[in-house]
Amino acid sequence: MSSPGRSPRCGVFLPLVGFTWEELRSRASLVERLGFDSLWLDDHFWFPGAPDRDHLEVWTALTALAVATERLVLGPLVLCQSFRSPGLLAKMASSLARVSSGRLVLGVGAGWMEEEYRAYGYAMPPARDRLRQLGETLEILRRTFTQDRATFDGKHYRVHDAPLLPKPGRLPILVGGAGDRLLRLVARHADGWNCPNPAWRELAAKRETLLRECDGIGRDPATLEVSEQVLVVLGRDEAAVRREKERAQQSLGAFAQFDGDVHVGTPPQVAEALRARLDLGVESLMVMFGDFGSAEQIELFANEVLPALRSHRKN
Repeated sequence: MSSPGRSPRCGVFLPLVGFTWEELRSRASLVERLGFDSLWLDDHFWFPGAPDRDHLEVWTALTALAVATERLVLGPLVLCQSFRSPGLLAKMASSLARVSSGRLVLGVGAGWMEEEYRAYGYAMPPARDRLRQLGETLEILRRTFTQDRATFDGKHYRVHDAPLLPKPGRLPILVGGAGDRLLRLVARHADGWNCPNPAWRELAAKRETLLRECDGIGRDPATLEVSEQVLVVLGRDEAAVRREKERAQQSLGAFAQFDGDVHVGTPPQVAEALRARLDLGVESLMVMFGDFGSAEQIELFANEVLPALRSHRKN
């Protein structure tokens, strides 16, 4: 986990809502040019509350971006484990790790959006079973990535003598979510944990839980990166902040509460709020903007917030 003196990383989380491919490619090029470390996309069939807007499929979009970019780390934040069988996911991830020259981080979660399951014909088990499925998925991923032939016979998923070539090389697995049982899976299987925005108030407590889980299995917590999905509404001055907040409240009404869930303010105010998150042990920030990532918001953040974060050292 986070160590004193380590410079934090910062990426952009772009929900795919409303983006054409041309717009997404242009935005990714901007994110790369402005010096962000990473770019993350959501795994939904539609964005919550916006079923009538265009929404590209995440794996297709990531594959295209792997060719359209050169430096950015790329990843889903996070994949719903229910949508792809673990064996197929392993093959997809290994292939994209190669296509991207090792820039993929495989973000995975248990799944949560019930109407999405229903609309596309997926069974949605209770949360306890989805977590067990996630655990089996992570086990299969690790085995197929590292063993010549992988065999696993679980309650929900199985593979038998499965080859996986080419191997992905080093492919970090990031698990997103905040339940205590999920954190147990993180400690056992993952390279990183992403705290989702709705759990921001619990981050410190959840990090302590994760430390205990690592201790319980003899894992060095320094081998596990802690990241956080953060929502930002940015304005050059107070008048611009008010305008951007009104716009964000309309677009994010079904996704976020403006009672602290969203960091709203001028660049110095947002930088101060995000530095406080870093002091809680966060090593990497995935920034989602209230207007879904306009060029103006991304540029303002890169020019006036990002330098303050890069110079920050954990207390």
